[in-house]
Amino acid sequence: LQEKLTKEDKEQRKLKFKLDLQERTTEAKIAEKTAALVEEVYFAQRERDEAIMSRLQLAIEERDEAIARAKHVEMSLKALENINPEENDMTLQELLNRINNADTGIAIQKNGAIIVDRIYKTKECKKRITAEEMSAVIEERDAALSQAKLLSMQQARETAVQQYKKLEEEIQTLRIYYSLHKSLSQEENLKDQFNHTLSTYEEALKNRESIVSITQQQNEELATQLQQALTERANMELQLQHATEASKVASEKVQKLERLVDVLRKKVGAGTMRTVI
Repeated sequence: LQEKLTKEDKEQRKLKFKLDLQERTTEAKIAEKTAALVEEVYFAQRERDEAIMSRLQLAIEERDEAIARAKHVEMSLKALENINPEENDMTLQELLNRINNADTGIAIQKNGAIIVDRIYKTKECKKRITAEEMSAVIEERDAALSQAKLLSMQQARETAVQQYKKLEEEIQTLRIYYSLHKSLSQEENLKDQFNHTLSTYEEALKNRESIVSITQQQNEELATQLQQALTERANMELQLQHATEASKVASEKVQKLERLVDVLRKKVGAGTMRTVI
């Protein structure tokens, strides 16, 4: 037992040593990775700082160049301001003659600067006048197009309204025809009842031999009534046929006109919205 305990103790110590060694190895790897990450972050930060400094330097150089150009332009303007105002009234030919007759380089440079300034101002004036004229022409064109578009929309709207009113009148007329068709349909129901009555009479006539109490006079009256009823029935069937055909034509026309009215309503609505806008 003592030997087993000793052996077990040794095994535990070995395991503990291995665990300690593994922990230290892991800590070393973690420290190494941490150092690498820190170095990488530091390197990235340094690159970013260098890029920012480069951009700042470039911005400073561009600012200095802009300031230098502005100073140069300012000096040129001051040089032009120092030119004699009386020379502004000279023509280009007079200035060229002065350059030809000049004895010094300063005079040539001065008169040349006047000519360059005169040409530049003339070009700028022409550009400004051309731009103003183009702007005025464009404004007039836009106004004319807007007015033409508005007039076209108003005309289309008025035409649509007139067509809409005309179609409303036609639909009203067709509605009257449709009401008459319904009345004729009710008359058709009455005709069915009359046919049933006639059938009853016909059955009664078929069984007239079994009715001894009916006299000859009554038979003649019933025959006359039957003939009249048949004639009226034929007339009513003819009228019903005509009415049915007229109703069918009217129904088709009503459906067509209602579709046209829906289209015109949409057009009238769209025209009103565009006019309001």
